[in-house]
Amino acid sequence: MSKQRTLRPNTPGIPLPAFSNAHRHPTVIHDQEAHIPTGDISEEPELANKLVIEELVPEVKAAGRVLRQIPVSLIDANPLAPREVYTPQMISERASDLREQGQHDPIHVIPNPAAIGRYIICDGWTRTQACLQHKVLDSLLAEIHEDLSLQEAAWFGYQQNEGRQQHCDLDRATFYEKMIDQGIPAAEISRKAGVSKSMMTFYRSYSRLPDDVLDIVRQNPQKIGATAAYQLFKLFERVGVRRTVALAMRFVADDQSVSWLTNQVQTLLHPEQKRAKIPSKVQRFSNGQYKQYGTRFELNLEVEDATKRAAFADALEKLISTVGEVAESVQQDEVQSAGDPAE
Repeated sequence: MSKQRTLRPNTPGIPLPAFSNAHRHPTVIHDQEAHIPTGDISEEPELANKLVIEELVPEVKAAGRVLRQIPVSLIDANPLAPREVYTPQMISERASDLREQGQHDPIHVIPNPAAIGRYIICDGWTRTQACLQHKVLDSLLAEIHEDLSLQEAAWFGYQQNEGRQQHCDLDRATFYEKMIDQGIPAAEISRKAGVSKSMMTFYRSYSRLPDDVLDIVRQNPQKIGATAAYQLFKLFERVGVRRTVALAMRFVADDQSVSWLTNQVQTLLHPEQKRAKIPSKVQRFSNGQYKQYGTRFELNLEVEDATKRAAFADALEKLISTVGEVAESVQQDEVQSAGDPAE
């Protein structure tokens, strides 16, 4: 039986150090050479490894920025990464761009606090994966942000991706859930991301979907946005997994609109609310209208002329008497009224 699940990153686990959201001023390193201790570094293997790496990948410091050519094998995923959807086509296209045009802009990283000499990506994970998977470049130019926490690095990447319009709603929803897991209130995330509280409710619907439905979402992230996810969640709550999966698959396969999905959900949630029947005949007048719905007739006329009104009422009552069937309760009331003594 399918269960609800919280969206989780598809990245290797990395121990999360303590961090703060407090603003920090950038630290500029003016020293061009790495500090080499006077003692025997063979007794400090981690430090020795770091020094060897620094010799292989020299730094360039300009305008308060620390730039270094870093082997892609030393770059780790961010467990709080703002993006989750990376298709093979997306990575292949980026690999082709790097192969034909080279690297235009540096990627952004922070030192990995759990592994000296390694780095955690802030922004540029698609390029890193392209190099790792397609062997395009052995290293990438990276700007190192030594003063950012893991959480701040994730927000940095989020803002960069938003600026490039590279996020889909599933990416955003997954990122927001990661931040909530870090103890940040949804209202604070809403404010920081510039998302309304009602829209945040829509984004949170993804994490409440069952596995079977979420699998369809992951396969069609651009099609099933936050509004569609919210509608599917409402349906899942009331009618269960099977019917929700069926509707989600039909929504995707037929390339239907979100308004169509919303109408379908409303119909399934409120089957008793049938649409009004369309009249088979309609006659409109300046003073009213006449409609026929199969065996049912409706007349709504306003007759202001007293003489015409009396004649029309008399003719209508005679016509009604030819088809009108008096209810038994009405007949009994009339008999009782006839038998009552006059007052």
